[in-house]
Amino acid sequence: MANIHDYLDLRGDITFDERPFNVVDGLILSVLSYVDFTGIVPGEGEGPVTVSYACGALLDRAGDDVTPYVRSLAKIDGRYLRLLGASKRFGQARVQDYVDVFDHDRGLQFAALTVELPGGLRFVSFRGTDNSLVGWREDFMLSFEVTEAQRLAAECLLRQARRAEADGMRLMVGGHSKGGNLASFSAVLLPDELRHVIERVYSNDGPLMAPEVVPLNCHEVYGERFVRIVPTYSVVGMLFDDSTEPKIIVKSTGDGTLQHDPTTWQVHADCLDEAEDLLPQSKLVNAIFDKWMRGANLADRELFTRQVFDAFEAGGATTFDEVMANPASTQRVLAALRDADPRTKELIGELVQVAAGKTWDATVAAVASATRAALSAVGAILPQHRLAGEGDQGEKPALPEGSEPADSVPGAAQNDASH
Repeated sequence: MANIHDYLDLRGDITFDERPFNVVDGLILSVLSYVDFTGIVPGEGEGPVTVSYACGALLDRAGDDVTPYVRSLAKIDGRYLRLLGASKRFGQARVQDYVDVFDHDRGLQFAALTVELPGGLRFVSFRGTDNSLVGWREDFMLSFEVTEAQRLAAECLLRQARRAEADGMRLMVGGHSKGGNLASFSAVLLPDELRHVIERVYSNDGPLMAPEVVPLNCHEVYGERFVRIVPTYSVVGMLFDDSTEPKIIVKSTGDGTLQHDPTTWQVHADCLDEAEDLLPQSKLVNAIFDKWMRGANLADRELFTRQVFDAFEAGGATTFDEVMANPASTQRVLAALRDADPRTKELIGELVQVAAGKTWDATVAAVASATRAALSAVGAILPQHRLAGEGDQGEKPALPEGSEPADSVPGAAQNDASH
């Protein structure tokens, strides 16, 4: 079985002139934005560097351990970056327009970069969620409002689309996890007159969009140009699933929620190793969300997000690794969760039991481990159905200039959560 590491090792000497861009290339470039290239890849308007230079400079900076520079659970290591930089396929591609923004007070985690490939193609890659609680809180906020990261992504792609049209280029856009949602959202928000520059939109196990917040979906706008990929154990990427919408289900060597790691996905020479269906355990977790979300309006989702992440931060944590890092913080987190809304506790309890095969009477250590696994499965928690009775008037999200506002589509509902 082969993954994207093996693909670079075995196929990296094949240029795009010899073999055209394929879905595995899209996955590799979607993952590239997880690497912290601060001070290496230039920002917007500052000119490009090659992928080979960027990878080499980061390796020089990091030494043997690049872990501190990988903002993801994806297993990107020094060997992977060496293979990427040395490959004929990607090494001389030009990477530019790097942006990395983190703001705790605004609940914002956003990063992106653009890779220019041979043949008049550019790939805009949006970073998914890192290990910070700020990033995960913002993921959960996707269930009830347009987030700061989505606004920045839409503004970024709008600039890139205008530049591509002026330069006679075509754009691909993609990301993994939240990055897939940002790619879809920003592509949908492009004005009609710029959508023709989009060659492909890749969402790699990324949550789709809440119809109460954004009534258009990417498949409706782009058809077969929207490529949606999920592993056999997918929760994040199945949120808002429409059974009539095409998707690729990819085999993975990961166990359970660890299939969310794109480096576990199995690939062939120019395509993914496809499976026929999701695993039963994945369907079970999705059924739990389905049951809970049927009775949740936008305010319920906002309450859930606030209660869960306020509880995590009550223990002094700033990342998921620190949520239950010691007995004192564990006690504060569990105490805060005990004070949560009964429906919040019910949902978390059911997810923990599925993830760990245990009940709430299990040991604190088991609860800690299962909570991490369950909330990794939650990812960007979004409802799976349009909910009846929603649509109270509220403040409309501010969208980038030149984009199509959500309420311009007939039947668009308004946000009923208080901010």
